Amino acid sequence: MRHGVAIMPLEPNSSLRGSETILLVDSDPETRKLALFMLEKQGYTVLEARNGVEARALLDKHASEVSLLVAEVRGRGHQLAAMLKEIQETPPVLYMSDSETGEAVRSIVEQRLPLLKKPFTMRDIAGAVRHTLDNSHAKVMTAGASFS
Repeated sequence: MRHGVAIMPLEPNSSLRGSETILLVDSDPETRKLALFMLEKQGYTVLEARNGVEARALLDKHASEVSLLVAEVRGRGHQLAAMLKEIQETPPVLYMSDSETGEAVRSIVEQRLPLLKKPFTMRDIAGAVRHTLDNSHAKVMTAGASFS
């Protein structure tokens, strides 16, 4: 752990590249642009959304293609993940946060869900994405979870 936030462990010399489709949801345009660039450089196809409404519209069109949801906790990513439980095949979720405090982050850490600390490097995001995809049997946040 670094600063109380779970960091995804990386295997030495492991390939961090992929070809899966990722749905990236973050209200901050700069973070979205940076994450999009980094993930595309690693070979991923990235669909981007500013919020849950845009994310849901993209999922309605591309549900069978999306292998991973990467969502900002602050932007109600946890609520988006809960909404996705309604979809038959829910993709795993990698949460992002620039904060180490707050009920939502605490709950994610307690449930040992994948969490990527901002700011991140290309290796950080590529490793977290690859780890989450490769361990997609990981728990998904409880749909009834409520946060302030």
